[in-house]
Amino acid sequence: MCRAFAADLDWDDVAEHFGVCAIDADDADTGNTVHHCAAALPSPTFHTAPKTDIAIVAGDSQGRRHLRAAYWSLIPKSSKTIDLSYPTYNARIETAASRPTYAPSAASMRAIIPASGYYEFKGEHPYYFHASDDVPLFMAGLYSWWRTSAHVPWRLTATILTREAIGAPASVHSRMPVLLPDDMIDDWFAPLANGGNAGANANAASLPATANAAIASLLAEANDAGGKLSQRLVFHEIAPLHDDGPQLVEPVPRWHQGSGLFA
Repeated sequence: MCRAFAADLDWDDVAEHFGVCAIDADDADTGNTVHHCAAALPSPTFHTAPKTDIAIVAGDSQGRRHLRAAYWSLIPKSSKTIDLSYPTYNARIETAASRPTYAPSAASMRAIIPASGYYEFKGEHPYYFHASDDVPLFMAGLYSWWRTSAHVPWRLTATILTREAIGAPASVHSRMPVLLPDDMIDDWFAPLANGGNAGANANAASLPATANAAIASLLAEANDAGGKLSQRLVFHEIAPLHDDGPQLVEPVPRWHQGSGLFA
């Protein structure tokens, strides 16, 4: 699972990496036509939490890429409330294409959540996972547009996909975010894995069998690639997560780790 991560990133750099168009801040309130406006995105942070705004990169049905703020907990279009009875800040990649909450998004509304690192917990002990050279991590995700009624604006919501932890990360937690390599980004943003266009409200159950098979294949490929990438990460125990700032990712002194991994 992933219930906290760091995003100490320059959004202009992220936009350039993904080929996202930039706009002026004065145009930031133009609905779904907004590609990227740094002023409209969450501030860089070392401590996110579910049900707050995060930055996501998402593709639309025209093949354009957008960098937008999204509510971190996916709310399906059919929901009457934003307060669901079950958590949706993470979704299991193994079942995302078949669960009613996530299936439409798995079909045509996939996203990437950029991060500088993420946190996992071994009991009460948090650990920080990041690339050895501190390059950004690209976590696979899904998004959905949601609103309470036709009289209010749409709200962008998102979830982070997770997979079974393997290798060294499994010594901390049984699940871990799915990380995407650069060579999978184009396929991940395609509206459908087979190159089709399911539209913004696709229902995977109603898609042709070939489309369902293509979606399943794409998710399986992401699952495998994520497992390999995660095993290249480095990680260390940190102090309990409080407040915000770069001190959160500092290693706990070896003598103070108690029953941690490196005691």
